[in-house]
Amino acid sequence: MRSIRADDYLCRLCAERRAAAWDHCHDHGYLRGPLCGSCNTFEGKSTPRHFIEGKEGAALHLLECQGCLEGRILPGRYHVGLVQKHLEATERHRHRSRPCRRQPWARHVQLAHGAHRFELECWQHSTTWTKDVTVPDTLALVRDFVDQALAARPGTVTVPAQAALGTQTRA
Repeated sequence: MRSIRADDYLCRLCAERRAAAWDHCHDHGYLRGPLCGSCNTFEGKSTPRHFIEGKEGAALHLLECQGCLEGRILPGRYHVGLVQKHLEATERHRHRSRPCRRQPWARHVQLAHGAHRFELECWQHSTTWTKDVTVPDTLALVRDFVDQALAARPGTVTVPAQAALGTQTRA
């Protein structure tokens, strides 16, 4: 019996080049699909955040792993990057009694005592502060990200919350 070769397929991510390898999840061991050498290298060598933000369909590709999909999780190496992205979008320091409008830069400092510590910096005001995000809160952010990625899949039908709950609205 002939084994199925990756180069019999187009790359699942770019859909432009012939695949060179079968990509797999290092956390669960499941195959995710065929990738060309360029996309496979990008997934393995880029920062997790750069991969997710820089490659269309990256999150859904990671969720081709049955373990990740069933657990509504991404491989562990992606967790800190998602928290950084969240903190940069939501955290603000106060400047002159008002929240600063500038998005801070977040850097992961350490994982200790069940929490990830981040240092945030506003370059405009030369202000730095720290923020701790617990491991359970990190997992909740990852699950929210996964749920959003799954809901945005092509062909996914979203039902308005009121319809899903069986409630009615009056005009």
